[in-house]
Amino acid sequence: MTEAKKRPVRRTTVADVARLAGVSAMTVSNVLNAPHRVSEPTVRTVQAAIDELGYTPNHAARALSSGRSQVIGLPLYLEDDAFSDQNPGLGGFLHGLLGGLVKSAAIGGYGVHVTTPTEGATEIALYEKLIAARQVDAIVVLETMPRDPRIEFLTTRGFPFVAFGRTGHQQRQCWVDVDNEASMVAIGKHLRATGRTRAAYLATASTLPWVHQRRDGFLQEFSSPHSVESFSDLDAVAEYVTSCSNDVDAFVTDNDAFAVVAMRALQRRGVKVGQDVAVTGFNDFPFASMLDTPLTTARIPLRDIASCLFSRALQEINGDPDQPGRLVTAPLVVRSSA
Repeated sequence: MTEAKKRPVRRTTVADVARLAGVSAMTVSNVLNAPHRVSEPTVRTVQAAIDELGYTPNHAARALSSGRSQVIGLPLYLEDDAFSDQNPGLGGFLHGLLGGLVKSAAIGGYGVHVTTPTEGATEIALYEKLIAARQVDAIVVLETMPRDPRIEFLTTRGFPFVAFGRTGHQQRQCWVDVDNEASMVAIGKHLRATGRTRAAYLATASTLPWVHQRRDGFLQEFSSPHSVESFSDLDAVAEYVTSCSNDVDAFVTDNDAFAVVAMRALQRRGVKVGQDVAVTGFNDFPFASMLDTPLTTARIPLRDIASCLFSRALQEINGDPDQPGRLVTAPLVVRSSA
């Protein structure tokens, strides 16, 4: 028999996966399209069968039959200086979040469409284009604010979305957020346990909710701190740390970049960071563990957050009943700086 007349290899189907896993075809479909509806052991069993058989979902057929694009939208509205020296670490943060979201979506048979508004256009205008073109099944909204117009727009349009950051009390609670307050409380408790009592708090000058949440967590443990100051640039952080380094025994910052600047300012004065004065950050960017004095910080679990975002997006796409938002703790990572 010639190569041209050989019988083509039969494509593995959902039914094949179901037989190997010992479940129904509907269960396999749920694992692929709505894993939140299936128990964790069943998801693992089905995924093992998928891996063993090398099953690849036919996304084009699924999209045609369901009327869905099988794509999640991630619009990024970045200022021109978003990756400037005053925003170190932002690229790593977005890379970690995007990588986690792409991986979670791929497991669920989805892709992620990353886009940004053109010059002069608003993020809401970008949403309108995505919805009109039916390019995505849901939109991920980043850094939500109280009474956020983006959430109001998507709610009015009835379009599925999930927010990284809390939505308003009267809005759908389809959000995932870092428990900034509790995570900062853990930093404060650690500093108190190591004998630190005169702490200065260095905050980001911003109206974003996480800034205030982290500050509130700090004030729970240090109700009468040495000082609480806000800064919009790194040079000002260094100047302030230099001016008051003799009066405090800990500098608590709401981001790793401020912490690194504080440590350098102290070291230039001959202060032993971690011994004479403690310094803490928040985020655990990749450079935090590679410093001469590794940084004590709170680690934002970006992969876990991304997984939760995708799971909640699927619930919205499937029209499931609203559920409470999800808070994710940023665990404390203790290193030499504190």
